[in-house]
Amino acid sequence: MSRDKRLQDRSIYPHWCSDTVRFSDQDAAGHVNNVAICAYLETARLTFMRDMGLMTNANGTRGISAGMTVSFLAESHWPGKVELGTGVMKIGTSSITVGSAAFKDGVCIAAAEMTVVRLKGTTPYPVDPAFRQALEKYRLKGF
Repeated sequence: MSRDKRLQDRSIYPHWCSDTVRFSDQDAAGHVNNVAICAYLETARLTFMRDMGLMTNANGTRGISAGMTVSFLAESHWPGKVELGTGVMKIGTSSITVGSAAFKDGVCIAAAEMTVVRLKGTTPYPVDPAFRQALEKYRLKGF
């Protein structure tokens, strides 16, 4: 589980997007369901990947999700928007660990660590120096 309290600090995130809390995101108790919160975090990861060039690009490389650990930190309810912060925690040889958090009404409702592996075809593809330098600009403060 991602219990790193630094991920709950909205000031560390260099990349932002948002998602809409849908009525159907609620469970029988009227809380936003944990599965819906994971979908918000997926929106954060995929938007970040797209903006960083980790979707399929001209040279045939792409990024795929290799794992996600989530901490559910606070209850949330419909309606509203969630603000989603994302940034780089760690850059490996062919993988990137991103940290992300979902904020609703000023409260951090979830934080996650997600690993993205860079592939060319089905083979891990190294993060080259130029791409590494571009990713460093999105390093989470304090990581």
